[in-house]
Parts: sequence; structure tokens; C-alpha cells
Amino acid sequence: MRRLFWLGVGAIAGASGTIWAEHKVRTRLEQLGPEHMVVTAGNKARDVGRSVVDAVAEGRGAMREREAELRSTYDPTTRGPVVHRSAAAPAPTRPSTGTWSRGPRRHS
Repeated sequence: MRRLFWLGVGAIAGASGTIWAEHKVRTRLEQLGPEHMVVTAGNKARDVGRSVVDAVAEGRGAMREREAELRSTYDPTTRGPVVHRSAAAPAPTRPSTGTWSRGPRRHS
């Protein structure tokens, strides 16, 4: 009776293993099919595109924060050092003393 029991257990285990392996092989073959590969490649490309967009947005946000920090630190109205002057900012003018000349005068 013991031998018959273990023979049955072995047959069931062998049949189950064969069915499981066949299922795994079919699943893998479907994953390697051209239709699935196209879908997988499209999904990966979409994920990479999203990552790039997210990275650019994060970089721009950090840039704006840093620019605001620098502008508050080096604001000319607070008499702090000015490191960069934008094109829109007027150039500093020389104070008028009334003695400004364009060069030596020639008397004729």
C-alpha cells in the first residue's frame, strides 16, 4: 500500500510540474512575440519620456528657487554686492559735478 501511495504522489507531482512548466514556456513565448515587444517598447519609451519631462520640470523649479534666492541676496536696493546686471537694468550713471569735459580744449 505504501508503494502505491508514493507512486500516486510521484505521478501527481510529475504531472503538475509538467503543466506548470508548459504554462511558463507559453507565457514566455507570448512575451517574446512581436506584438508584445512593440507594446513593451512603447511603454518603456513613454516612461523614459515622462522621466525626462519630470527631470526638466524639477531642474527649472530648482533654477527658479536659486535665482530668487540670489536676487534676494544681491538685490541692489538693499545695497548688497551686485554680481550680474541684466540687460533690462539701466547702466549706472556718473554723478554730475559740472566739470565733466570731453577732452582738452583747443583755443584758436
